[in-house]
Amino acid sequence: MRIARLNLSLGPLLQGLGLLALIAGLVTWTSLLLQPSLDVVSQQPAEALAPSEAPAGRWFADLPLQVQIQVSGVMAGSQGAVAIVSIDGGPARAVRSGEELARGVHLVAIEGRGLVIERGGQRSRVEVPVLAQASFWGEAPRN
Repeated sequence: MRIARLNLSLGPLLQGLGLLALIAGLVTWTSLLLQPSLDVVSQQPAEALAPSEAPAGRWFADLPLQVQIQVSGVMAGSQGAVAIVSIDGGPARAVRSGEELARGVHLVAIEGRGLVIERGGQRSRVEVPVLAQASFWGEAPRN
């Protein structure tokens, strides 16, 4: 009695395994890409959104950012006035007149009690918080 011996070579075996991996990958990605998204239940048409509300519209439009500016203080330096500001709760930094605080938001002037900010051609004023003045003994004066 003669026993049959299988003659397997490494090349065709690796090709077969590669083909199986390719088919498994195609099936997996096809099922993932063709599956409907659950968070797309109530979408508005793209025409209904204003350009500044759509993410692509905000990206490509030349509109100033809506940022929260918090002023810690102002001081006079040897090269002019400097304001200490925090943008959107970020770390405080020193800025001078004429600098851009964010895209489309410029610091126009530094005044004793506030800053003049320009956003999209419109100027606004950001007040510097004033601390209550205390006397030498630490009591606030009464009005």
